Amino acid sequence: YSAHTLNMALFQRVFRLSFPLLNRSVFTSSVKWSNASPPEAKLGVSGAIPNDSEQATGLDKTEHDALVAGIEDPFNMSINVIDWGTRANPTKVPSMADERLVGCVCEPDAVQVLWTKVTAGPPQRCSCGHWFVLVKANPNKIHMP
Repeated sequence: YSAHTLNMALFQRVFRLSFPLLNRSVFTSSVKWSNASPPEAKLGVSGAIPNDSEQATGLDKTEHDALVAGIEDPFNMSINVIDWGTRANPTKVPSMADERLVGCVCEPDAVQVLWTKVTAGPPQRCSCGHWFVLVKANPNKIHMP
């Protein structure tokens, strides 16, 4: 006998002594499953394999539906490169709330983003000198250049 066979026999003996009511169903069903053929693969309700739009749920479905509708950035995650805002002509930041976080890459070669909280009211200046002003609007409905 191999070590595996002896260990399995010992396990079965301990299990049968410990759980007398369960041992018959557990060990007989394992024998039945080992000899049984695998169940037939069942396809969807229509009998076909579902495609991405039929199978996706949650955020995946939201993203897929937006991409099909022609929205290239459904979660508004693209970086908007805009002109330098001045005090006289600040960069407009659309927001439905009274404040919004804006990430400013202060220098072209910078490897970090400086986050600035822009609130409703007068224009606000980033530490690099870029000016921002909050504008009440729905950011998802506005095309950013």
